Amino acid sequence: MKRSREKLKEMTQWSLDKKIEHAKKRIIEFYNNMNGMVYVSFSGGKDSTVLLHLVRSIYPDVPAVFFNTTNEFPEILDFVRTVENVTWLEPKMTFNETVECEGFPLISKQNAMKIRRIKTQPASCKTTKLYMTGFNSKNVYKAASKLPEKWKRLLEAPFVVSEKCCDILKKRPVHIYERKTKRFGYVGTMTYESIDRAKSWLENGCNSYNTNQPQSRPLSIWTDEDIWAYIQKFNVRYSSIYDDVFDKNGNKIICGETRTGCAYCAFGLHLEKPDELGMKRFDRLKLRKPKQFAKMMSLKNNGITFQEALDFYLKGEI
Repeated sequence: MKRSREKLKEMTQWSLDKKIEHAKKRIIEFYNNMNGMVYVSFSGGKDSTVLLHLVRSIYPDVPAVFFNTTNEFPEILDFVRTVENVTWLEPKMTFNETVECEGFPLISKQNAMKIRRIKTQPASCKTTKLYMTGFNSKNVYKAASKLPEKWKRLLEAPFVVSEKCCDILKKRPVHIYERKTKRFGYVGTMTYESIDRAKSWLENGCNSYNTNQPQSRPLSIWTDEDIWAYIQKFNVRYSSIYDDVFDKNGNKIICGETRTGCAYCAFGLHLEKPDELGMKRFDRLKLRKPKQFAKMMSLKNNGITFQEALDFYLKGEI
């Protein structure tokens, strides 16, 4: 099949039944190509919950692996404990330790990486010039490579900004598990979620074999609406974190999460729009688990608390 943006757009508009059929074909294809040495990367979120249900509808004994970042919603942990045949793996450093040693996850992965590298490498370094000005070694301007002007103030922040938590808490445990077991993963990512994921599909399709890390992404052409439609159609259990919370009078007091991932990740916080109750993700976290929220906001890097770093990031002052 020829892959193009037009074809991707067409496939994302398929019916749910057609997408299910397509996903199952990719699951079977990957299973056969990997000689059954596969596993499901299971985060406890709704997407990977649907993925696990799909895979086990064909291969009931395929193991699931939960890579506990130590930065999970308590509701996610509770849900994962109810699922059979799930291996729990922990990173060598906790989220708290990573923040203390490596810095706070602010802005985005790409911009956090640029800030970290600018601050830690020589000013004469080619990538420093690239990130600061957008001009590469051949003096060609690359707008996407430049650190936006509004974030350059974080270069003078009294704390460290870093993207390293993603590598330490997620990617490294995955690599270690795959090297040790010789298994390869089914992952529940979708192309609508990011430009990079759409680009990867255009290059490799749902199943990627010609890379250092063969991987199957059978939900690539699905949307959020498809996920919920599948859950309803097959009565799939999912984490309560997605459900609204009501008081004893039936008034909604907390909106359910639309996305999960790492609970205390601040990437993209400046872009987030308030929900119908006027709250953002950290507002909801504070209401759900006030003691845990207070503890997390007191985490420090270079003597600066997470709350102070958030205030600085969102144009407050320390």
